[in-house]
Amino acid sequence: MGKKMEWYAARVRNISRKICGRITGKPMIGSRFGKKVVLEQQMGNERIQQLLSRKQPFMVGRFGSTELAVMRSVVAYQLGVRKNVHPEVVNRIYELSGFFPKDEQLTIRFSDLMCESCAQLDLIGTWFNLMEDYMIEHFAPQSEVTYLRAIEPWYHEKPWSKALKGKKVLVVHPFKNTIERQFARRELLFPGTDILPEFDLQVIRAVQTLADQTDERFANWFEALDYMYEEAMKLDFDVAILGCGAYGFPLAARLKAAGRQAIHMGGATQLLFGIRGSRWDSHPVISKLYNENWVKPNEDEKPAGFKKVEEGCYW
Repeated sequence: MGKKMEWYAARVRNISRKICGRITGKPMIGSRFGKKVVLEQQMGNERIQQLLSRKQPFMVGRFGSTELAVMRSVVAYQLGVRKNVHPEVVNRIYELSGFFPKDEQLTIRFSDLMCESCAQLDLIGTWFNLMEDYMIEHFAPQSEVTYLRAIEPWYHEKPWSKALKGKKVLVVHPFKNTIERQFARRELLFPGTDILPEFDLQVIRAVQTLADQTDERFANWFEALDYMYEEAMKLDFDVAILGCGAYGFPLAARLKAAGRQAIHMGGATQLLFGIRGSRWDSHPVISKLYNENWVKPNEDEKPAGFKKVEEGCYW
């Protein structure tokens, strides 16, 4: 089967799965996703613990919805399925995920980097989004696949994050000050659990370039990515946890390629430190974790156009 036909076949499979899910009211998810066996949530959680217990480099990651939409559009264009890159995905990754400047050719370069970064994956948490199985099959054939919730430790009685105890942990996230303040009272955030153990915390403030936020130090997104990688490599750490928009996935891949351990948690990273966001205020599981010690991000960590990001979902 030619590459273009493989794309069409995957597209039909994905759309059929989506339609069936809408008809039945349940996600049409079995034990396989494309050609991959899907590890159950608990098995995925245990696999992360195993990776952390070893001294070898690894990458655990997930696709953000906006980044995956860019990959879908660009790969379809490169295969000749589309005549152009959809202008809406160029706009959305600029507004929602911090990519800059708003430029089609640079967006294509970003998609190429995402596809290349997939080669570093050891475990990916999937949420069964459109054409996600195609991307995993073609660009990350070496990776194991699990459910997205496996990467979020609060869903597990024996959370993988317990294995962070005593380690040197680097967090790359825009909410640097809030994370450090919250970690100082970590015992109050998830009482009676092992979700947030004691460890040596270091935080790099991620470059924040979404929602009308600019950073004049960098001419483009790729320069900002290089900067965060270089800052991380100056530090002594055992594992990096990343929640930094479109930067997170390729940054995790670069760290793994440099011999480090990296977990790209994405937007949920702030929850690990008891930081609320409107996205989770009504969530049936996560909102029940909230207590009086959970906080919103500091005001100085809120970009001017924060409401453009899913109505301010992280704030």
